[in-house]
Amino acid sequence: MMVHPAISRGVLYPTSLPTFHREMVTGDLAAFVRWFWIPEWHIEPGRISRQHVIGYPACNLVVDGSATELSGPTTRVSYRDLTGKGWAVGALLRPAAVPALAGNVASIRDGSRMIDTADLTDAVRAALGGEGSGSARRQTAVAAFSA
Repeated sequence: MMVHPAISRGVLYPTSLPTFHREMVTGDLAAFVRWFWIPEWHIEPGRISRQHVIGYPACNLVVDGSATELSGPTTRVSYRDLTGKGWAVGALLRPAAVPALAGNVASIRDGSRMIDTADLTDAVRAALGGEGSGSARRQTAVAAFSA
C-alpha cells in the first residue's frame, strides 16, 4: 500500500492546484476540527482554474473573502471554478462540531448553507489581507478562526 503525504489527500490534480496549505489544530479546538486548509490563488484575467473535488464524508466551515459557509459531507465528485485573485480558510470539522452548526447533518449533505458570522468573516479577512509573509498571515488567520 502506498502512503501519500497529507497534502495530497482528496486532491485529484495536484499540479493544477492553487497554493494550498494545511495547518494543524492544537489545544481544545482539536476535539472539533481536524485541520485548517488554506488555498490562495491568482488566476490570470480571462482564465479559469477548475478544481475537481472528490466526495468526502465530512463537513467544512469555510470563510472566504465575503462570507462564511458550512459545507456538508459529499457523496459525489464536484468542482469549483477559480477566477481572479482569492483565498479561503476552511476547517475540516470532526463529527462533534457538526450538531452545533448544522443540527441535522442530512440537511446539508451534498450542499451547503451560509452562516451569519460577520465577526469570524471580518477577522479572517483582516488576517489574510494584512501585512507580513504568507506564513504569518495564514497563522494569524487560523488564530482568528480558532478564537
